[in-house]
Amino acid sequence: MTNRIYLSILFILFYTSLIDAQIVLPKNTNKSEAKAAFLSGSWGVRFNLNGGVRLDNTSEYNWLKGAQQIVDNLPAVGHVISNLTHPAHGYYYTLRNNPYVDVANEIHPAMVPSLENEKIILNIINTFKNSGKKVILYINGAGPSKIQGNIDETEAEISVAWENYYNSKFAGDEGLAWRTLAKGYFERFKGLADGYWIDNLSNLPGEVSDFVAMIREVDPNVAIATNISKSYLEDESGNRILVDSDGINDDDPTDYNVFYLEANDPYMDFTAGHPTPLGQGAPPNSWAYEEFSFPLVTENPWSTYDGSKQTLKHYFVPIRERWSVASADLVFENEQAYRFIRTFTDAKATMTWSTTITDGYISDDEMVIMKELNNRMLQSPKPDFLPYERPEGAFLVGETLNTNTNILEINELVLFPNSVKQRFKLSQEISSAIVYNLNGLKVSEFKSNQTSFDVSMLSKGVYLLKTLAKNGKSHVFKFIKQ
Repeated sequence: MTNRIYLSILFILFYTSLIDAQIVLPKNTNKSEAKAAFLSGSWGVRFNLNGGVRLDNTSEYNWLKGAQQIVDNLPAVGHVISNLTHPAHGYYYTLRNNPYVDVANEIHPAMVPSLENEKIILNIINTFKNSGKKVILYINGAGPSKIQGNIDETEAEISVAWENYYNSKFAGDEGLAWRTLAKGYFERFKGLADGYWIDNLSNLPGEVSDFVAMIREVDPNVAIATNISKSYLEDESGNRILVDSDGINDDDPTDYNVFYLEANDPYMDFTAGHPTPLGQGAPPNSWAYEEFSFPLVTENPWSTYDGSKQTLKHYFVPIRERWSVASADLVFENEQAYRFIRTFTDAKATMTWSTTITDGYISDDEMVIMKELNNRMLQSPKPDFLPYERPEGAFLVGETLNTNTNILEINELVLFPNSVKQRFKLSQEISSAIVYNLNGLKVSEFKSNQTSFDVSMLSKGVYLLKTLAKNGKSHVFKFIKQ
């Protein structure tokens, strides 16, 4: 890959690929009619709840007090993601009774909590709903036959019991058996849940289309996110844009992909929003997301897969170096976290912090950050956030960065400094130059031969500069106006 990566993403990706990927709202539709419209401009937190026997084993946790703590401390939070199933094990449900199958007696008792403990999720939902927050329930779609890795004795028993159940009751049709079981719980949550976030669909028994159709049959108006695949930025040759380094102190040699948010299938009303996997060396607060992915959100918070269904762009972001692991280091500090929230909510998109639950409460260090964000978001007007600046020593594969002068070298032409307060310079004279905003509108033009450019009249934001050299070569730069 060459240094042209940086050029191609600016012009080709921001325009041609937007059309090819169909991430522009359909012309004859109304955003207010979209099922996920209630999430537009909202930010949220995650309240992870165990399921099945694991909920019984942690029933001493202060689940309801933890939910009430969110209500009391975070009134600016508009939505909360909790659980229909255990987050990692789709066969552990948070409810017990089911109108279609007596799960405890017909399959295995460990799959469901006690009758007393099934009230926990219902009370949690009511706590959030009564405070005006929307509730999304997480579902791990994997069935008991898909249990992988080292399994304990209980999980082995569940797998065998489930196989016997769907063979005897559904003539071996596991997909139908799984949908029927799940349907009973979706019916019980109807009117309580505003949306569902469906994960691990690669291990779903049966077809995704049938599973989603079942949910739509139960509740046609509920918003759904399906986590099947994600999209990554590419250059004009179809090669993925890769981050080489996150800064001068980046000790991880892994080059990682830069994700962006779009509708990847016909089922989703809001994107699942997973970033590039953490295991691939990609921090959830990557500079590359801020520089390349988020401008696409700012430009248009909605996406469409087939031209008719509107999908809200949603970023589901871990706040630590590992998902839901309280011992892992925090990644975000107040200023960047606040900039992330404002980036999404100002654009009328949405984001959810994957906060870590410890003994029923959001971990103390995370709650400190959430409270600070809450306080800022409640102010009117909201306080300014620190503008994005590329970290020293951060660059893509194929770029050459002089970290001493913050000069980005692209072929023979250099733009500096970046970001810009009043003026930027080019290393050579050009014949002409045009400045565009991210909507593709021309906002400034320079026609005479010059190397210094006054952009003080521009508002703060991200812009594209298209230059034409004397030899006829054209270059495109992205610069940030402070």
